Amino acid sequence: MSKLADFLFYEEPGITLYCGDCRVILPRLEPEIAGLVLADPPYNVGKDYGIHDDDMEADAYQAWLVDVLTGCAAVSRDPVVFFSGTRNVWNVPDVLRKTPLTPVRMLGWHRREFAGDKWSGGPAMCWEPIIWATKGAKTFNRIFGTAGRDFYVIDSTHGDPLATLHPCPKPLLVVRWLVSLFAPDGALVVDPTIGTGTTLLVAKETGRRAIGIEIEPKYCEIAVKRLRQEVLPL
Repeated sequence: MSKLADFLFYEEPGITLYCGDCRVILPRLEPEIAGLVLADPPYNVGKDYGIHDDDMEADAYQAWLVDVLTGCAAVSRDPVVFFSGTRNVWNVPDVLRKTPLTPVRMLGWHRREFAGDKWSGGPAMCWEPIIWATKGAKTFNRIFGTAGRDFYVIDSTHGDPLATLHPCPKPLLVVRWLVSLFAPDGALVVDPTIGTGTTLLVAKETGRRAIGIEIEPKYCEIAVKRLRQEVLPL
C-alpha cells in the first residue's frame, strides 16, 4: 500500500502538493485536518484533463463524485464548498445524500461576457453555481460589502492565459472570495482537484496553509511554477 509521502510532488512552508488520485490520497490525510475543503472537480463534459476521464457514463460519474465528496467530508471540520457545474447542479441533492454532507446554500459567480459566444441550447451562460455543504456546522466569515454576499461578479474571463493550459481554470478572484468567506484565518485549506494551483496561491497570499491534490502531473508542474512565480509556458 502506497504511503502518503509516495505522492508528494512539491512542498514549501505551509504549502503541500500531492500528485495522484484524490480518492486515494484523501483517506491518507489526518481526519478533519482542514478548516475548509474547496473543490472544483471536473464536470464530466468531455474536456481533456489528461489522465482523468471526463466522459464517463452518468452513473459512473455520480459514483466518482460521491467518492470524492466523501473523502472531502472526512478531512474537513466544515465546510466543504465545491463547484458543481451547471449540468450537474440538478443532481447535487442525490449525490450529497450518499455522503456525510448536507447542502446549506447555493452560491454563484458571474462573469461579464458579451452574449453570443457561449450559446448552447439557450441564452448564453455567464454564471456558475457553487455548493456550500456541511457535516453540521454552518460556519462562515462575516464580511462587509459585496465580497460578503453569496454571489460574486467579475469581469470577462476572455483572454485568461491559463485557459491555454487547463480546460477549466477558475479565476483567482473567485477562489480568493470563497477562501475569504469560508476559511478561518490561518486555517488549513484542502483542494482535492487543484488544477493549476489557484487555491494554493490564494492560501499562500492570505497567510493560510494549504494542501493540494492533482492527478495530472503537467498541471502539478504548472502549479509549482505559479507558486515560485516562474514564467509559464503560455
